[in-house]
Amino acid sequence: MLAMNYFPNYYSIEDIFVTQEKVECKVNTRLQRMGFLDAGAETEHLEPGRNINLPLWYIKELKVNNAYFTIAVPDIYKNVHKAVCEAETTHIELGRLHPYFYEFGRYLTPYDRNHVIGRIIFETLRQRVRHLLDISKNDVGSSKPEHRLDSIESRLHEAGVRTNTLYLNWLQMSGNNIRISQLVEEHQKKRKRAERSDDEGGGDDDGSPNGKKRSTM
Repeated sequence: MLAMNYFPNYYSIEDIFVTQEKVECKVNTRLQRMGFLDAGAETEHLEPGRNINLPLWYIKELKVNNAYFTIAVPDIYKNVHKAVCEAETTHIELGRLHPYFYEFGRYLTPYDRNHVIGRIIFETLRQRVRHLLDISKNDVGSSKPEHRLDSIESRLHEAGVRTNTLYLNWLQMSGNNIRISQLVEEHQKKRKRAERSDDEGGGDDDGSPNGKKRSTM
């Protein structure tokens, strides 16, 4: 299993998928010759008050308090907000809402002027972590729940199932693979070779098996 990394690097496939997502933005000032950003624009300029969709990889390069666009909170976080307030997030199929629910929200948090997204993703994970632990214990040997988990939760679920399986095997002693160290093993081999050499050499001075010396006349 690949190491989990909540802050993906430039070459992360998951990060590429997340940053390709489109985000609705409101134009705050007249942008000269930027009409090509809006497929429905009738002029070559973008006028204030117009809503356009921009990819996340472009938005995250803008300053938080930029004068050009106001980033809107995506509907998926508005839909989860009610469940967060009622502590019923375990019934939400996050994977169906967005496969990268937490990563997408993390990128948008600095641009959320109402500070809603950060609270939602924090409370969502806080409420679901116990449920995630429970299904990891009960789903040993089975596949991960479809659509119920987002990408991060799926990897946590897989890690939980694998850890619980190893723990159960340890309790049942079915996976006992404990071996002696190589140093001790080599020492035991040397001692056995030395004992065989002593046995082959005999037990007396003159080589007679009874250990008695012959008298000389």
